[in-house]
Amino acid sequence: MSGFPLSQFASLPCPTQPFDGQTIIVTGANTGLGLEAARHFTRLNAAKVILASRSIAKGEEAARSIEETTGRKGVCEVWQVDLGNFDSVKKFTERAAKLDRLDVVCENAGIATGGAYEQMEGMESMIAVNVVGTFLMALNFLPILRKSGKKYGTVPKLVVTSSETHFWVWTLSACVVETQC
Repeated sequence: MSGFPLSQFASLPCPTQPFDGQTIIVTGANTGLGLEAARHFTRLNAAKVILASRSIAKGEEAARSIEETTGRKGVCEVWQVDLGNFDSVKKFTERAAKLDRLDVVCENAGIATGGAYEQMEGMESMIAVNVVGTFLMALNFLPILRKSGKKYGTVPKLVVTSSETHFWVWTLSACVVETQC
């Protein structure tokens, strides 16, 4: 039996570790966990929080919300990226390589198609975005994070969020792919 329903009532501690002067990228930062992570990084004194979103308009709306709730203006930047388009992922990480520093990448973006079969990059869309695009981005970020860590004497962090819902997507995508074959 799934523990997911009960886990939604758990009290979680509010993050307190400061991110003074750090540059952070959060994918899927315009809604849900990504938005709240970006809000906490901003509240915890990050110098720059890059909100990575497929939609610039939704990213800018998230940035305004973060500014209103944290009182910190000019910290958030919105960058467009589509994890279902591998050229977009490569261009995004090339742009990030030009940053003076990069301390944290929090990969949170993902999709759930609700059972509709779609293809991106020649594969089922949820697999293209949630797995291949996510890990293409992660692999492209590793040398950038390593270089920044050496330059600033820090230990950069790469986080890929996951939950029981991701398992549901895997199960659903396997069923969708199987029925299309």
